[in-house]
Amino acid sequence: MELYSVQDIIEYGIQIEKESFAFYTKASEIVKDDEVKELVKLLASEEVDHQNRLKGLIDEQKVSAEELDRELELDETLMDRIIQTEEITAQSTSMDVLNVAFEREKNTMETYTMLSTLSNIEGDILDIFEDLRLQEKGHMNKIQYRIDLLNKGAKA
Repeated sequence: MELYSVQDIIEYGIQIEKESFAFYTKASEIVKDDEVKELVKLLASEEVDHQNRLKGLIDEQKVSAEELDRELELDETLMDRIIQTEEITAQSTSMDVLNVAFEREKNTMETYTMLSTLSNIEGDILDIFEDLRLQEKGHMNKIQYRIDLLNKGAKA
């Protein structure tokens, strides 16, 4: 177990969202299917919104400096685990991108679930973690819907 400040935990969430934005931006350059391209562009923009909501906790002083400095004991393996998934390449198909995207969203949702259960986090921080968890679940649903359509041959 290691000590992390509340600010460290929020910044961890920001880093996850930055990585997701970079993933979706790259995906939008790779995929050929117009509907999948539209989806990953939408998801990229939503990741920016997630970043801004987390940054707002710090930048807009929605959380006191005292609260941001407060330290919590966490399993360091949780904080070392930025959302790992397979890489996508220029040769990745739309289905490859969607499968990796689904795994990213699932891992991110599980991370926010874990962060939401920290007993020492409350108020605006907990509300945002819980809301982001639900949004990541919504992303999973959108991606799964597109995967199902591709599997049915609706789009090649």
